[in-house]
Amino acid sequence: MESYKDQLFEIDYPELKEMLQGNFERGITSIQYEVTGKKVGMPGICGEYVIPRIVLRFNDGTTATLTLFARRQLNSRESKQAHHYKYLTGLGIPAPKLFGTKCDSKGCEIMLLNYENEIIDEKAFFSSEENIRKFIDLAARLSCVNPPLEYLSLIGRDMAGKNDTRDWKTWMPWSIYILDRVWQLAGNGSLNRDLERLCSSNSVKTDLQANALALLRRINALEVGLSHSDFRPNNMVLLAEGGRLGLIDFEDVILDAKHYDIARYLGAPAPLFKWADELRDDYLDYFMKRNDFYDGTKLTLPSFKQELFQIWYTRTLNLWEWLPNEYGGPGYDFTPAGKDKDERCANLFQQLAVLVENRKAIAQAMSA
Repeated sequence: MESYKDQLFEIDYPELKEMLQGNFERGITSIQYEVTGKKVGMPGICGEYVIPRIVLRFNDGTTATLTLFARRQLNSRESKQAHHYKYLTGLGIPAPKLFGTKCDSKGCEIMLLNYENEIIDEKAFFSSEENIRKFIDLAARLSCVNPPLEYLSLIGRDMAGKNDTRDWKTWMPWSIYILDRVWQLAGNGSLNRDLERLCSSNSVKTDLQANALALLRRINALEVGLSHSDFRPNNMVLLAEGGRLGLIDFEDVILDAKHYDIARYLGAPAPLFKWADELRDDYLDYFMKRNDFYDGTKLTLPSFKQELFQIWYTRTLNLWEWLPNEYGGPGYDFTPAGKDKDERCANLFQQLAVLVENRKAIAQAMSA
């Protein structure tokens, strides 16, 4: 290893020493540095990054070795994340330790985080019942966060500065447009045969669009809370300390329906439910118990289950992320939606078929 010499983006030795010194009571006398061969497989991590090993020598002759995740944004327009790590860890949300942050000469944020084991395979992760419980517990803990006004101010700044912030008042009209787009593409043979058959009836499309308007009124009446917005295993790590599940990738944090994050999982109908559907009520009960533990608020099973289903349906109605890239969907580097046209169409059909199957249940719930 060699002595640190301006090797980590634009962080010079005095800056790095100041960042790290705040985490130790002993005085740092030298810093040695090397880039490791570690890789990051999380799709939620974007930007330039390196994973260095840093050896600190202190004035009492002792040493400490850190393995860091050093990330720099690709550009200054991306949402900054360091304030989320600062506030959320202070509020009890487990996440990698933030050792320091700065903005470079171009306004791109640089973060130094403790390197933790990333979760790459969602299916393998959810094959463990213990992991499912950890996942549900983390969702409950985040939904019960009561952010201070200073932090809310920063979230408001982030939301106002983004041109793609998801807000239900724009999300639902956009959903109505995307449904028109899907029907148009299916009608002219641009999608697969399954979608052509599913989208052959305009009355079905009208039902879905009417549901969108009815759900907009319902969603806006729900309790508001903090939402990660992309709450999934690929945006989590396994923390070395205590084996806890930690959250990362906070660029999409917004204020939203309080249970938005967990609704993506516990609100999904049986064909898209990621876990054993016969255990759904057990999982719901576990979330409600953890919610009571963190917030002191008691939820009731029937109404909570209905709320999650309605949030899931509302979110899923916007089918944009499943569109093939050549028809306006996200780039194929966004692999969770599908890595090519055929996979996108298959995923789009799967989502849309469940929406169609449950459209009358939603309509009845909205008219009750």
